[in-house]
Amino acid sequence: MFVAAALMATAACSATKDRTGGEPGGRSVDVRPSAVPSGGVSLPVERFALTAEESSAVDRAKVLLTNECLGGFGLDYRIPEHPPLVAESSRRYGISDRGVARDLGYHLPSPAGGAAAGKRPTEAQEAILFGATRAGVPQSTSPDGRPIPPGGCYGDAEARLDGGPRPESDIAAAAAIDKESFKQSRQDATVVAAFRTWSTCMERQGYRYQDPMASVGDRAFDTAEPTEREKAVALADMDCKTEADLLQRWGAVEAEIQTRMIAEKSSALNRLSSFQKRKVGIAREVIGRLGN
Repeated sequence: MFVAAALMATAACSATKDRTGGEPGGRSVDVRPSAVPSGGVSLPVERFALTAEESSAVDRAKVLLTNECLGGFGLDYRIPEHPPLVAESSRRYGISDRGVARDLGYHLPSPAGGAAAGKRPTEAQEAILFGATRAGVPQSTSPDGRPIPPGGCYGDAEARLDGGPRPESDIAAAAAIDKESFKQSRQDATVVAAFRTWSTCMERQGYRYQDPMASVGDRAFDTAEPTEREKAVALADMDCKTEADLLQRWGAVEAEIQTRMIAEKSSALNRLSSFQKRKVGIAREVIGRLGN
């Protein structure tokens, strides 16, 4: 996910899955850059993203507020709480955990405690949950005439956690740094040289990939369960990353790029940091009140 997702720590994806009836089977793989890289590398932009613990707190508070709102309409439907993500789910620089490579190949580990299960809301319940019908028609009142908040109970929960206007331009600034620094780092001479070393190493083991993003994104591995070949490729990937010192070299290059970019956007990022602290504080208050 891009840094904006980590910054906002929204559970919109979970709610969307409920709304659309879930996703098709197959592996869960994300080959896009994310705020937190893999392999123990730290990037400057992480300072403006929520930590894993903070993200979990915000997500839980959003569920609690949404369900409180649904109860206020007399509904028995509740959205489930989702378990926190496990480590090694970033894949910014491809796979970075040898144990995961051995057991799962390029498939992502499941969330701790397994996926949260929940029944699908009825169409009437969904209109109150999201403030619109399944056809996308805005719904401002419930069947018994009570006003539905903008965005439904879910949108109201998000707004209450924000605690004021959401700094969209500041979020966009952080997301742009995250995206552009990743793009520039892949073109840097040091990283390109590391890619060549990695690719040559992979070829010696019988696998032809230009860079680690090509192997993690190989559609041959888009299966419900990891194959033995996928696991073998992932293990070779890890060995070749070690040989090329790829994770550390790539991370150092991108950190330098981000440092320059952050200096140019310091005011926006400082405002964003203040917003994040306020949001987390509200989330913890909500959990203290409703999380029993």
